[in-house]
Amino acid sequence: MQDDDDIELKVVAVLMSALILACVLGVVSYGVIALNTRSQPVFVDGQMVPVGDALAAIYFETGSAKVPGEAGGAIQTVKEDAAEAPRKTVLISGFHDPSGDPGRNIELARARAEAVRDALIRAGVPEDRIVLRKPEVIPGTEDLQEARRVDIRLQ
Repeated sequence: MQDDDDIELKVVAVLMSALILACVLGVVSYGVIALNTRSQPVFVDGQMVPVGDALAAIYFETGSAKVPGEAGGAIQTVKEDAAEAPRKTVLISGFHDPSGDPGRNIELARARAEAVRDALIRAGVPEDRIVLRKPEVIPGTEDLQEARRVDIRLQ
């Protein structure tokens, strides 16, 4: 009778140990998968769709693609936030208004976005984490200063 009780206790102990081990392995596996899973960005017509509010907006002088001196704080903020979220992409969107020569406006918006990208790279953001969106037009009813900006998102 005593031997049967000992065998039952040993079986229960082995089963409990196996159950605990399975739970621990499940939790660890879930954590590894969660760490290695990157939320996939959404693309429309080959362009990454901006999500949420911009982390920073840099405003340019009329007709200029030179990153203004006061943009240093925004560049530093993006650099720090990007370092804290190494799996996220830095999305840069340049804007222009519909007035004047559309081709020139698109080129200026692109040059502004590229200037911001270059500033981020110089600050230490890895180039392979930066994505440029195609320049976007701001409707004519908007504030024209908004058309002379580059938005930076971390997504």
